[in-house]
Amino acid sequence: MAIEKKTLKDVSNAVKSAYTKAITVRNQSKTDGNISTLQYSIALFKNIVQRDPGFIDARQQLRDAEREYAGKLNAVKKIIATVKSLKFTAKAAALSKKPLEAMAVAEEALSLYVYNNAALNVLSEAGKKLDAPFISVEAFELIVERDDKNEANIVKLGEFYKSAGEGVKYLQIRQKLAEKYPDDLEKLALLREAAALASMEKGKWDEKPGSKKDFTKNLNKSNNDQGDRIIRADDDIRDMIEKYQKDIADGNESIDLRRRLAELQVRAGEFEQAIETYNWIVKKMGTLDPAIDKAIEKANVLISERDVEKMIAEGRPQEEIDARKQATYDYRMERYHDRIRMYPNDLQIRFEYAELLWEGQNVDGALEQFQIAQRNPQHRLIAIVYLGRCFAAKKQFDMAIEQFNRALQDMPTMTPDKMATLYYLGCTYEQMKRGQEAVDCFKQIYSVDIKYMDIEKKINDYYAAKNAQA
Repeated sequence: MAIEKKTLKDVSNAVKSAYTKAITVRNQSKTDGNISTLQYSIALFKNIVQRDPGFIDARQQLRDAEREYAGKLNAVKKIIATVKSLKFTAKAAALSKKPLEAMAVAEEALSLYVYNNAALNVLSEAGKKLDAPFISVEAFELIVERDDKNEANIVKLGEFYKSAGEGVKYLQIRQKLAEKYPDDLEKLALLREAAALASMEKGKWDEKPGSKKDFTKNLNKSNNDQGDRIIRADDDIRDMIEKYQKDIADGNESIDLRRRLAELQVRAGEFEQAIETYNWIVKKMGTLDPAIDKAIEKANVLISERDVEKMIAEGRPQEEIDARKQATYDYRMERYHDRIRMYPNDLQIRFEYAELLWEGQNVDGALEQFQIAQRNPQHRLIAIVYLGRCFAAKKQFDMAIEQFNRALQDMPTMTPDKMATLYYLGCTYEQMKRGQEAVDCFKQIYSVDIKYMDIEKKINDYYAAKNAQA
C-alpha cells in the first residue's frame, strides 16, 4: 500500500475540520506562549497525521510545533522525554512488517521529543516501504538538522531527496560533496545526475521571484568549476524522458513514473503528450485525482498560450486572438464549476475559483467566493486582502479600508504580502483624496523596498509637491 501525498483540498471534510481546529489552537499557542496550549496543538496534529499520514500540511504543522516544543526543553527534560519515548520506539521497531502501525507509534515518540533518532529512523524506513519518500525526507531532514556533520546521514538524505523528486535539494547536497571530494569521479557523476533531476523540478524556477536566476548562477558556477560535466537542462530533460519511456516500454507500470514523465513532457513543451500520459494515470487509478485534473488543465492552458503566441507572430486579427484567450478562460471556468460541484466544501478550490473570477473582472462573483475562501486558514489573510480590493473596485472605499486594516493586524513583519496590502490601502486612500494617509502607507514600503511597484515615483512626487509649496 502506497501513501499518496495530500494537501488540504485532498483530505476528507472530517480531517479538514480537525485541521482547522488544530490550526486555531496552534495560533493561540503562538499568541499566549503557553506550553500546555502548544502541547495540545501537537496532540491534535499528531492525531491527524496518524489518521491520514499523507496529509503534508498537517505533517509540516506538527513538525514545526514539535520543534518549538523541543526548543523549550532543557537538557534534563530532553533526557526524560527520550526515556519516556523508549517504550514507543521499541514497539515501533517491532512493527517493522506493519509500516503504517509503526509510523503511528513513532509519532507518539516524536511528540515527546522530535529529535529522537530511533523514532525518526522507524519513520524513514516506513516511508520507504510505503512508497512515500516525502516521509523519509522529513525524517532525515530532522536527523541532519540535529547533527549536520554526519556525512553518511547527509548522503542518505540526498538519496531520499532524489527518490522524492526534490531535485534542487538533491543537487545542493551533491554540489557540497563534489566540492569536498573534487577528484572523486563517482561523486562527480552523481552531481551530473543531480543537475538533470534539478532541471526537471517544477515550480522552483518560475513561481518564486529570483529562484531561476539564483539557481542558474549556481549551475553555471558548477560548469565553470568542473568543465563540461553538467550538461544543459534541455538535454537532461530529453535524456530523462527517453529513459522513462524506455522503462515504460520494458513494462514498468508505475503511476509515479508516469507522473514524472508527464511533468517532464510539460517542461519540454510536449503538452499533448503530457495530457495523454496523465489520462493513462486517470485510467489506471480509476478516478480523476484532483491534482491530475489540475495538471491536465494546466497543459491545456499552455497549449492555448502557445497557440496565441503563434497567432500573434503570424499577425492574425486581434479578434481571433481575443476569442482564443476567451475560450481558454471559459474552459478554466468550466473546470472550476465541475470541481465545486464535486467538492462544494473545499475552501482551497473556492480560493482558486475566486482568483479566476477576479482575473476575469467578475468583481461581485469574486467577492462572494473570497468571503467563503477566507475560512481557509492557509489563505485567510490573502482572501481578506482580495476582499478589500473587491470593495475598492466597487468604490466602497470604507469597507475596503476595513478589510485591509483587518489583514494588517495579523501581519507584524514586513513581508511581501504586507507590502501588497499597504500598497492597496494607500491606493484606496488616494482615490478618496486622503493624500497624507496614502503617503503614510507608501512610506512604510519605501523604507523597505524602494523599487516596489511605482512606490519610488509616488514618494518622489509627494516630496516634489511638498518642496514646491515651501
